[in-house]
Amino acid sequence: MTSTKYSHKILEALENIEHPAIAATLMKLGMLRHIEVSSDKKVGLTMVLPFPSIPENVRDYMINRLASAARSAGGELTKVNIAVMNEEERQKFLTIEQEFWRG
Repeated sequence: MTSTKYSHKILEALENIEHPAIAATLMKLGMLRHIEVSSDKKVGLTMVLPFPSIPENVRDYMINRLASAARSAGGELTKVNIAVMNEEERQKFLTIEQEFWRG
């Protein structure tokens, strides 16, 4: 398999990870940015949180799911930057959250 095929497979796996409390993917929620897959299949990305006060266990759960998805597709998640959504992004997130809340 070429590195391009691996990159596509890894990206697809990451893009399919759902939020633990919302029946929507992290990608759809606007929580993933700047996903980069190197030629040696190392993955770096930015996870964008709606609020800076997201519980650590929820944040870690999402990171662990992303790492597992990368591994299952032949990659390795080596770098996760954390950022916080701006107001426009947060409003979009909250709209989707309301529609797809698992609660």
